[in-house]
Amino acid sequence: MKKNYFVCISLILLCSEFLYSQTPIDKIDELMSAYADNGQFNGVALVKKGDSVLYEKAFGLANREWEIQNINGSRFLIGSIGKPITAFMTMLLVKDGLINLSAVINDYIPEYAGPAKNTATIHQLLTHTSGIPDHGGIPNYSKKRVRWIYNSEQYLQLITETTPKFEAGKGFGYSGIGYNLLAIICERVSKKDFGDLIKERIFDPLGMKDSKLDKNLDIDAKRANGYEYHLLEGYMNPSYIEMCHVKGSGGVLSTVEDMAKFSNECFRQHKLLPEEYYKKIFTPYIKDWQYYGYGWWITNTKVNGDSLTLISHGGSTDGYKAYLTHILEDSTDIILLQNNYFRTELGVQFDYFTTSDIIDILHGKHCDLPKKSIAKEMGYAIGNGGLEKAIKLYQTLKGNKGYYIDDEEFCQLGKELYNGYGLKSEAEAIYELANREFPGSFLLNFTFGEYLSGLKDAKAENYLIKCIRLYREAGNPKKYSQQYEQALKLTNAPASR
Repeated sequence: MKKNYFVCISLILLCSEFLYSQTPIDKIDELMSAYADNGQFNGVALVKKGDSVLYEKAFGLANREWEIQNINGSRFLIGSIGKPITAFMTMLLVKDGLINLSAVINDYIPEYAGPAKNTATIHQLLTHTSGIPDHGGIPNYSKKRVRWIYNSEQYLQLITETTPKFEAGKGFGYSGIGYNLLAIICERVSKKDFGDLIKERIFDPLGMKDSKLDKNLDIDAKRANGYEYHLLEGYMNPSYIEMCHVKGSGGVLSTVEDMAKFSNECFRQHKLLPEEYYKKIFTPYIKDWQYYGYGWWITNTKVNGDSLTLISHGGSTDGYKAYLTHILEDSTDIILLQNNYFRTELGVQFDYFTTSDIIDILHGKHCDLPKKSIAKEMGYAIGNGGLEKAIKLYQTLKGNKGYYIDDEEFCQLGKELYNGYGLKSEAEAIYELANREFPGSFLLNFTFGEYLSGLKDAKAENYLIKCIRLYREAGNPKKYSQQYEQALKLTNAPASR
């Protein structure tokens, strides 16, 4: 009888372990659900290995006004993930003999008078080595001109107002303008609208029925509305962008399923181009923070002892974020599409790091679940109740294990309150609270001291001298060497003081 009792207990324990042990997919779902609960992910996530979908799930709202949920088929603007599509379209026309990779822009657009005229090649446009600046190089661009409609001829005139970042072929400079020029060149040589061209040559052959080049006036079924999160206001509608400005650099509307089909063509199927062209696309031509091919970032890494080649691209546009990564060794795709964009640096989770978390889980590495940002909650409380409400909230949340705050978060909150909103008294109160909570923080003392110094406040000296002492006591950490040198200048303190 005793023997049977112990057999039963053992079986119960084994069954319990089986029932409650987590598979990698369970862990991915737990991770993504935590990000969604924290307000750090709002969209659709897809993990696919070969032909098998391992994980696909929608989170959050597609429409906040009517509280309509995202679904797996929700459509999102994918931002700069459109660059791999533009690069692929360019290579289709190279195959057709209509574009030569060694030719210059003016061979296809004779009237082109912008930066790198008569010098930048198609290859250099594809690899961001043309020296042509990004859109930020256009005067008054983000404030008003991005809202205006330009046809191709007007756009070509607009970019004559920019200047080259470097001589063509002599560096790397990420350029949305360069990819828009590729789209215009594709139109010139094919005599077709770029949206019609990519539909005919890429989307239709690959069965990407939910993908298109977006136009502002279109009504799109299943489209997720884009939103932005602001520190004080919370969620708001994004600013208007006329989509003619991102024709080749980020104007595609798509779904995770369709982007998986495009990835399958690029990495496995290879039905639209001869094999040699795929090799050209994925050659690591030049290194910035990672290597860049034709429209793709390429990097090698190790995860839990596994050597991996990651080929990826991210994208963002007002109201939307996106990231697509392909792991070459096991044909795994990780695709994240969101209708959520942050206009604060507090409580943000970048898709690059979310992807890294998912890769860690797939390769057996432990991944901690994320926590919520107290500083982000305090910012919203200041905007919707005032400073006193935010301080009370901090006292309530700082003991909650589901939340975190550190000296860097406090610094960022103070900076955004003053620099972003001009809230001087609120910023100072936050810095004072932070210095009481983290009295030994070099970063807080430096940041507050520098802030007060800019206001010609006599208290600045005390904080800066303290940060100099903390720096030396910490063994002169390299991480803050620039701030230390600045503190010495602001106090006129000798290096040996």
